[in-house]
Amino acid sequence: MAPSRHVNIKTNTTRKTLMAFLLSGTAFAPILVHAQAVNAGEVSASGAAALPGTTKAPPQKKIFKSGTTRRVLGRAIMDAAGPVAGAAQILSYSPGVNISGYGNSGASKYTITLDGVQQGWGGYGGFTGNGAIGVTLDGVPIVDPSTDLWQSNTIPQTGMIQSTTVTYGPGNPVDRWYNNIGGGVEFTPAQPTTKPGGDITLTYGSYGQKNIEFDLRTGIYHGWSTVIAGGVGDGDSFRTAADGFRSPAENYSIYLKTIKHFSAGNIQFGGYFARSAGYRVPVIPTTPQAGVTITGNPGQAGSTLYSQKTSGYYSALPFNTYEKFDTNALWMVYGKENIHLDDSTTLHNLTWYENISRVHSRITDLYNARPQQDEYNNPYTNIFGDKVWLTAKLPFNTLNFGGYYIHDTYNSRNNFYNPADGGNKHIVNIKGKIRSSYFNQDDFALFVQDDIHPISALHITPGIRFVSFQTSYSNSSLQDFGFAPGVILSTHCPLTSASTKGNTTDQGASCGAHESRNGVEPSLSVNLRVLPWMSVYGSYEEALRTPALGGGGGLFQSIDPNSYHLELGQEFQAGAKFHIDNAGFLHHFLAGVSYFHLRYAKQALKFTLANGNTISANGTSLYQGANLFFDDNPIYALHVFGNASIVHATYTNYVTGAGSAKPGTSYNGRKVPYVPQTNLNIGAYYEYLFGSTLIQPRAWYQFTGTQNLFNNMTGAPSRQTMPGYGTFNLSLKVAMPLTLPYAGRKSVDFKLTALNVTNNRYNQYEYISSGGYFGTANGGYLLAYPGAPFTIYGSIGMHF
Repeated sequence: MAPSRHVNIKTNTTRKTLMAFLLSGTAFAPILVHAQAVNAGEVSASGAAALPGTTKAPPQKKIFKSGTTRRVLGRAIMDAAGPVAGAAQILSYSPGVNISGYGNSGASKYTITLDGVQQGWGGYGGFTGNGAIGVTLDGVPIVDPSTDLWQSNTIPQTGMIQSTTVTYGPGNPVDRWYNNIGGGVEFTPAQPTTKPGGDITLTYGSYGQKNIEFDLRTGIYHGWSTVIAGGVGDGDSFRTAADGFRSPAENYSIYLKTIKHFSAGNIQFGGYFARSAGYRVPVIPTTPQAGVTITGNPGQAGSTLYSQKTSGYYSALPFNTYEKFDTNALWMVYGKENIHLDDSTTLHNLTWYENISRVHSRITDLYNARPQQDEYNNPYTNIFGDKVWLTAKLPFNTLNFGGYYIHDTYNSRNNFYNPADGGNKHIVNIKGKIRSSYFNQDDFALFVQDDIHPISALHITPGIRFVSFQTSYSNSSLQDFGFAPGVILSTHCPLTSASTKGNTTDQGASCGAHESRNGVEPSLSVNLRVLPWMSVYGSYEEALRTPALGGGGGLFQSIDPNSYHLELGQEFQAGAKFHIDNAGFLHHFLAGVSYFHLRYAKQALKFTLANGNTISANGTSLYQGANLFFDDNPIYALHVFGNASIVHATYTNYVTGAGSAKPGTSYNGRKVPYVPQTNLNIGAYYEYLFGSTLIQPRAWYQFTGTQNLFNNMTGAPSRQTMPGYGTFNLSLKVAMPLTLPYAGRKSVDFKLTALNVTNNRYNQYEYISSGGYFGTANGGYLLAYPGAPFTIYGSIGMHF
């Protein structure tokens, strides 16, 4: 074998040729320069030539010239989340993003905040925004239009994701959907390519985590090119109960896309299905509390107090004390058309259908041994949408105009019951609690946007959208449930305040309603290239959205729908971007720094508690701060990246308990909970050739700053904080070419990934309990989700 040597290839072309020789045909090879080429828009993630019309991340030059703030995460950064990570963990490597959840794989759900605005549901509340971040997969919106909720574990397998693009603020009208007040996220899966190939990767690691992911690409065959990708995984939680129960979880997903080119453009068809299921580990008290034991029976001999300080930092409740099984699923089919009407005008159309469903089944909870002990929650949403728009490229401007229409039906079905009282998941017992509310929603938008560039160094992009949200509500509890003998429902109509008293709670309204709200969203962004390598930019954008519906209360159910108003986001951004292809120590260098100011007004601040009830308030919050990111190759064998943010988030108006007879309690000026004051991640990847073997060590660090907590006792933000935390991570990859008879050139790689190498103990989430979760007489103590300890994974990949 030849002696080891340092690689410092002078030209990017030569280097890419060598990488192609080493790992020819690789679809997801996280090779440093390969990832740069993807981000630069030169090739697809597979290494084959990118097909026109397929979905691509914006290249560095386009980001440099844009008047908005966007961060593109290629495989080189996304791999930092680990080989069993889901979509949420990937997002945590973008500036201003914080995640909190209860698991260690893509099967778990996480709550995400982007510059302080929330999306997702990791188990508990106190977050502001309640779904005000848009999320798309291959350009198709996958956020429930009624609840505005996206479950992160509906993208559990991320090996198929070739890039992730995060937009800060509402973004341009042509790219915006129905809930992009705080920003938007696009997960771009593997795309059809010019040449055939495939990949398969197997992973095994800590806590029995196993995962296999693959992709197969046909290349162009009779004018069609197709890709199919997917994966399946399972494993245990890092939290173990005294009886040995490890709260296992599993997930799988499958994705297919095909494209056909013809003289006037192209047509595409795609489909996606994902399912994640597992036992959800409950929160744990940070300190021991009288009566809170691992058996649920404080009088039982030898029953240990359940807390991080007594039963163990990563302990959980035994199976026969607490057991809740969660399942989340998403399936969709879609079609795209791009038709060139003439040399300058293109017609685009996107049509899709989605079904979003979940089942939360809790059949053991000794801390709620009463008529609402068990829970069966099986809501679903059916969605149909179509978006059509024209792009006209004119001499000094590029014009986009069009619109979309979305219709969905959402059912909030849930039953809290106890078999000892005659109930089951379909039967309501006395003193139980139910809902089966139906929401039919129609979202409509018209938009026009013009990118004016009188000179190449200046881009001025005005835009405007007209949006309409229409919601119809009806209650079908009587039709959807059976009733045990003696059940009398307590009902309420928020429109008339009429109510009937009974012995069992119906959380839905007894009367139907229909409401319609419209609005206009203006926007303007400007980008000026002041130097060949530096641009300055600024933007102002407004966005509207309907408050989230569903759950155990809120609009149309417990709150008068006449009080329904659209929430308003008003965001101003200003910043600078830097782009250098090759100068000194800067190679494919892209960096940006931006200031943002978001006023989020007319919010319906609804917080769902563990028992399904909600706390409701109205308010306005203000988010100010700065984001920074950079990517560079100081030398061609070394890649460095970094992301950082500073966020200051406060409520300018927050009032709870207001009514006709009392003014309510004001929490104006309080900090918004669960918004870290600082976030930082920084890393470096190095490439080293030893003969024909490529060795790639990596190191990276991730830090999350202090954040304020939510207080369930007051139903409001607290001045109490949880400490910041950081993790140091390492990986080592060895890749080598492999030639097999009759199989052509292949490659194989071996990889070890170690997360939280120092085994730092920290909590991802804490809140101040009112005592209701564990039924204690006192409140005021902390309940927490701990973050994962040291974990290590081994992976082997084959690429052809």
